[in-house]
Amino acid sequence: MNKFSKIVILLILAALLIKIGFNVHHLIKTKYEWQSTACQPQLSVKGNENVYCVEFVRGDIITLEGIPATLPFGGSSGRWGDSGKSWTSQHGTPIGADVIYYAGYEDKFYHLKTDFSVEEMKKAVDTTYQYNDDTHEKFSGLIFGFAPQGMVVVWKEYGVFRIELGRYQAEIIKEDKELEEKLFRDWSMNREEVKARDFMPNASCALWDMYRKRYTFRVVMQNENPNLRLFRYCFTNYNGEKDIIFMPSLPATSYDNRALPQILEMDWETGFYERFRGNIFLNEKVIFEKFKNFKPEDKQEFEVKISKDNRKLELFLNNQPVEVDSVRIYKGSVMYKGSY
Repeated sequence: MNKFSKIVILLILAALLIKIGFNVHHLIKTKYEWQSTACQPQLSVKGNENVYCVEFVRGDIITLEGIPATLPFGGSSGRWGDSGKSWTSQHGTPIGADVIYYAGYEDKFYHLKTDFSVEEMKKAVDTTYQYNDDTHEKFSGLIFGFAPQGMVVVWKEYGVFRIELGRYQAEIIKEDKELEEKLFRDWSMNREEVKARDFMPNASCALWDMYRKRYTFRVVMQNENPNLRLFRYCFTNYNGEKDIIFMPSLPATSYDNRALPQILEMDWETGFYERFRGNIFLNEKVIFEKFKNFKPEDKQEFEVKISKDNRKLELFLNNQPVEVDSVRIYKGSVMYKGSY
């Protein structure tokens, strides 16, 4: 084989490798597409509607495939567990984060450098959660939540589902003059002005760590109407998670390790024109007081009692009534395959 033929073969092989690499990259981008969002606790102080908001200097998300991914430009928004915003689609399998941010209410720059479990994230991007009869929600995003004292919680998002990935700790950056110059270069306020408006010397992450505590409990449905058909429970939890049990077993679900619910929603029917959705809004002080002496492994039981005429909804814990903030019952609008 002469020199010219060798060069031609090498060029052909190089072109094939480039094409294969492009196809693999395109396949990964097509298969794993998701959003990245950033949130924080919601609090209004001295004219600042979102005093816990943090601002990013760097927002890199590391992917297994080496595809660049980032947090949204600017800063966090919304409330704990939900930013209320969307961002450019990201791609690949997220396996870590390298984030530098400024918390004005503490007047500190933080650095979050962490890895996620590769095996857990490989499984996460291929997992689905059942929303209703015909819909299984696939992996749709990562939500980063920034609380005081460098506390960062990350949730996996599957449509309406939010499942906590973990709690991580950002470190204070002591030498921050260059970061200050970079961040405040285009701001209308300087660092001292932000501190004067937002500084909270006693800011603590204790409340959001309390929200993360998990307990073992199940939900039992009590109803005098033999025609009751229960289609789902939806848990909106204090820790930012949101989960749905579709077609729960009656009368009781299995015991599961969960954070405490802030809102318990359920869909049920007792006849063709008797379709309902109920919401129970729990009282934070009451529910955490009741659980404070329980061990995580101790089994507890929530009982939901619906009156025979579907006009009254009550919540009990271990056979004792639970004081709640409010209860609402609506006419249901969702049809299920098992509907009347």
